[in-house]
Amino acid sequence: CFLGFSYCSAMADYEVSDAEIVQIANSFLLASPPGEFMEVVTDVRGLLPDDSLINDSAPATFREWNTDQMLQVKSPKGNHEVLISKYGEVNDAEYLDPRGNCVVQYDHIRQEVVGSRGIEGELDKSVEDYRSAFDDAAQDYLAEHYINGGCTVYGAKKGGQTNITVCISSSKFNPNNFWNGRWRSVWECTFSGNGSITLKGNLKLQVHYYEDGNVQLNSNTNKSGNANGGDAKTAAANALKQIKRIEAEFQAALDHSYNIMGDTTFKALRRTLPITKKKMEWDMRRIKALRMASTR
Repeated sequence: CFLGFSYCSAMADYEVSDAEIVQIANSFLLASPPGEFMEVVTDVRGLLPDDSLINDSAPATFREWNTDQMLQVKSPKGNHEVLISKYGEVNDAEYLDPRGNCVVQYDHIRQEVVGSRGIEGELDKSVEDYRSAFDDAAQDYLAEHYINGGCTVYGAKKGGQTNITVCISSSKFNPNNFWNGRWRSVWECTFSGNGSITLKGNLKLQVHYYEDGNVQLNSNTNKSGNANGGDAKTAAANALKQIKRIEAEFQAALDHSYNIMGDTTFKALRRTLPITKKKMEWDMRRIKALRMASTR
C-alpha cells in the first residue's frame, strides 16, 4: 500500500479542519506513483472521515496529476499517441494534438478521451514547417529509445523567436512484480537570430518498487545544450541529436549510481559490526551461554 498508518495516528492526536484534511488528502493524491493513481484515490477515501470531502477538489487535483504526468492517450485522428500535457492545454478539458490536426477532449476523472474537434486557430501556422519537422524527428527518436512512449511537439512564436517544445513521456507498469515507472522529458528549443538553437530540458524519472517494502526513486533535473540551425529538417535532426546525447548521458549516470549504490548508500544504512568486529552469531544456545557467563 502506498499510504501508511502514521497519518491516522497523527490525526487521532490533532484535530484538523475540513480544509486541512482536504489539503493533506490532495498532497497524497499528487504524490501518487505512476500507474497507481486510482489505487491511491481509493486508499485516501478510506482514510477520510467523510470521503465526500474531496469531491469538490477532485477535478482540479485529477487534472493536475494527469497533466503533470503527461499521460499518453490514443489520438482520435491517427495511429499515434498524444500527451495530455500543460503545454498543449486549450482549456481544462481540451488538449492540442498537432500531429492529428485536432483538439482532444479529455475526461480527467475517468482518465479517458471522450471526443475531439477540429483545430480552430490553436495551431501557429507560422512555425508549422519547423514543428512538423521536429515532430517527425522526435517520433524516430521515440521509436528507437522509448518503445513504450508517446511524444507530442508544439510550436509557437515567443518574443518574435520560433519556439518548439518537445514533450516525451514513457511508462512501464509491472504490478505483478511490484514495480511501476515513468520517464518524462520536456525540451524547449528556441531559435536565435544567428540561426543556432538553444535547448533547455527538464528530465524527470519516477519509479516505485513495493514488494515487501515501499521504495521510490524521484529524479528531477534540468539540462541545457545548443544545436546548429538550418532548414526545418536539418534543424530538427541537429536538435534531436543533441537531445539524444544529453538524455543518454543522464541515463548512463543513473546506471552508474545504481551500480555503486550497494557499496555506498546501502552500505551506510547497514548496522555496523559490534566492537568484536565479528558478525553476531544468532544461535540461541550460544547467546544463553554468553548471558550466563556475563552474570557470573
